[in-house]
Amino acid sequence: MAVSRATRQLCDATFPDAEAASVLSLLDLYAGAECERVHQAVVRLSGGRLGRLRMWLDEAERNPETVLWFGESPSDVSQDTHAFGVDFINGLLDRHLDTPAEPTGE
Repeated sequence: MAVSRATRQLCDATFPDAEAASVLSLLDLYAGAECERVHQAVVRLSGGRLGRLRMWLDEAERNPETVLWFGESPSDVSQDTHAFGVDFINGLLDRHLDTPAEPTGE
């Protein structure tokens, strides 16, 4: 699905210019539920790392609600608890990233 202007702006603020095309290509592959919200959530969750972006997008294909919960500000936990959860999961993802993900054209 096409990436919105707001999501492009978030990408510009999160990723280096040299990675812009890869980021947009990866986001364009997601065609599941809540596209705009998921796009923005995975960009925020990625912390500017392509490998994380790909892994969060993969999770969004399976369970978009989980990605939205982590990528937005849930009201059922404290901000500190939420931040801890995001940092913890990103730490696990970082341990399993071999190389930055590139669009596969699937």
